[in-house]
Amino acid sequence: MANELDEKVKKLISKNKDNSNVKVEKKKSDSTFAKVYPSKSAPVQVEMDKRLFSIIGGKFLLISIDQQENANEKTGEIKTTSIYSVRVISRQAKAYRQVIQIKIKNAKPIIKDEELDKVMLELAKPILLRFDNIAHYSYIGGESLTASNCERLDMTVEEVVNNE
Repeated sequence: MANELDEKVKKLISKNKDNSNVKVEKKKSDSTFAKVYPSKSAPVQVEMDKRLFSIIGGKFLLISIDQQENANEKTGEIKTTSIYSVRVISRQAKAYRQVIQIKIKNAKPIIKDEELDKVMLELAKPILLRFDNIAHYSYIGGESLTASNCERLDMTVEEVVNNE
């Protein structure tokens, strides 16, 4: 049964390699992605993670930021996690227009609430972001995207959508 599953996975992988009709080219201003390591227990997931850039793209439109604070049980130290809700705006990305969340542990948000309010009221231009070392994790009952850093881009939504 395991050999049968391995064969199905190999066929799926080779089919995806041969049928990759959308060529996505990375640009200098795009997000970076974490290295994907081989796994015998989740080979399909590994192949999907290798193609994360073609799925979510490299530039994102900020929708909101949440902040979580968790205390370390042993030391009592409070750690902050920033959760960015962003829209995929790279037109070639398979998840184009989808809203995703990217978490950055041990980091405070780089955008203040007041600035987000101005964007919402259309008093300021939309905020575009890129992330460093985006990684995808799947676990029982869900998945998560994490990054090590977030950076603001000096571009307009039109520039990204029309040039991607």
